[in-house]
Amino acid sequence: MHRPPQATPAANPTTIPAGRKAETIAVISIDGPIDGVTTRSIERRLQEAAQEGCDAVVLELDTPGGDLMATFDILELIRNKAPANTVAWVRPKAFSAGTIIALATREIIITPTGVFGDAAPIQGMPVVGLRQLPAAERAKIEAPLLSEVVYDARRQGWDEKLVQAFVAVDVELWLIQNRTNGDRLFVDAAEYERIFGELPVPTRLARLPAPPARDQLSGLLGNSDGEEEAVPSLAERDDTIEFVQDFPSKRAVLGPDDASDWVLLGQVVSPDELLVLRADEAAAYGFTSGEINDETELKAFFGAGKIIRFDENWSERLVRFMTLWPVRAILIAVMLVGFFVEIAAPGYGAFGLVSLVSLALLLGAPLLAGMAEWWTVAAVLLGLMLVALELFVLPGFGVAGVLGGAFIFGGLVGTFIGGRPFDDSIRDDLVRGLLATSIGFLGAGVGIWLLWQNLPRLSSARRLILAESVGEIADDPSGRAMSARPDTTNPVAIAPGMEGVTTTPLRTSGRVRIGDRLVDAQSAGAYIERGMKVRVIASDQFGIKVEELGS
Repeated sequence: MHRPPQATPAANPTTIPAGRKAETIAVISIDGPIDGVTTRSIERRLQEAAQEGCDAVVLELDTPGGDLMATFDILELIRNKAPANTVAWVRPKAFSAGTIIALATREIIITPTGVFGDAAPIQGMPVVGLRQLPAAERAKIEAPLLSEVVYDARRQGWDEKLVQAFVAVDVELWLIQNRTNGDRLFVDAAEYERIFGELPVPTRLARLPAPPARDQLSGLLGNSDGEEEAVPSLAERDDTIEFVQDFPSKRAVLGPDDASDWVLLGQVVSPDELLVLRADEAAAYGFTSGEINDETELKAFFGAGKIIRFDENWSERLVRFMTLWPVRAILIAVMLVGFFVEIAAPGYGAFGLVSLVSLALLLGAPLLAGMAEWWTVAAVLLGLMLVALELFVLPGFGVAGVLGGAFIFGGLVGTFIGGRPFDDSIRDDLVRGLLATSIGFLGAGVGIWLLWQNLPRLSSARRLILAESVGEIADDPSGRAMSARPDTTNPVAIAPGMEGVTTTPLRTSGRVRIGDRLVDAQSAGAYIERGMKVRVIASDQFGIKVEELGS
């Protein structure tokens, strides 16, 4: 049985329980969507709070929710690395993952205008946006979430039936009260029937109306139209939740003999909504210990003399930005285009530098955020080596190039799934990674095609590339000094069949001396060394293509 506590006056230090009393409070803010960066940031700040001697931690929540795996990781941090005196402060909202995190703490406090709840899983995909989950799929994702909230309910003293209404839309509860001592208990239809001998009558909810946002958010979940999906029954779900629990239930088991001692107060949760509570409702249902406006009241709530804030630093905010899927798709395209230009044009220049920076950001940001493991870095680097091997050592387009491209693609997708490619729970991240990486490859393909056709004629590109030969050409066998600037006349004037000598390596673009003219050209096949004799095989408005003459 659960008796909802009354809101504790924040300014009355004489009522402070011993378990709450603290001298120094660490306030750890959790703002915005929750992701892998949030997890690593909280872990860092918990360590700093311990080093500062803080004997209480307040998780200041203002979040719409976030990533499921990151939420599970934060729960483990709260249970294993946070002090026992850890409190959640809903300021002013904690939806979805924020609610799950709050339930893992010893106490919850809230601002007078605060609201939390609606922790049902939804799926958001790149480009597509939010997607409705079929009933069976939703039930599969709900199972671990329900197990977590029931575990914390038993550990922290929340009503284990009521917390499930935050997660599952099919929970239907009634509130009954003991006539003698005033204890309250939330019961489902099966419990109600066992006690009173009849099924409860669905009524209009007895609790205060929830905010309008609740209906809008719960509407995103939708219902499944597929009748062939195997959806677990409520009894099967209860058995699954109970199977993984470490703590036994403390709920009173009531029967027909107890019916005369209890009275129905009304229905509090209907089966077509998710539980969302405002400050007054949360206090009435026993979830919150007080309404706290500011840090002055927070100090009084703990009887503390000092508050230290630990916020995200600039590097964590930067890493979060760099791990957004649109940013990563752009970085993938820039990295691949820069890599192509660097191997196609002579010398090491700005394009190669841009490619390396993009690669470092692509791999470094997910590693710092805990969203990738070293195998993803190894796969990408191995892929780049295989592609380079194909271009420089093995002529033509063959196995090494295809295998290299596959390694690059797989490694980049791996940075989206936390380095757990065989984990059943990462399917959404896998799809997100496939879409973002595919968009990046597609953008790179378009950019590479355009550059392949136009790079030899782009004066801006020539200025960015560090040429191997600057000034006069010193190796002209005729002894005539020639300008290093290529001829910009119409390439069609150079007819197929004309022969010349490469003055720079062609990989696959470079420069060729044909007669007294120095022109930009592309190799029609593999890499051609400097000083090799070549023959023009095509000349049009897109440029000149040459092939190496046989010895």
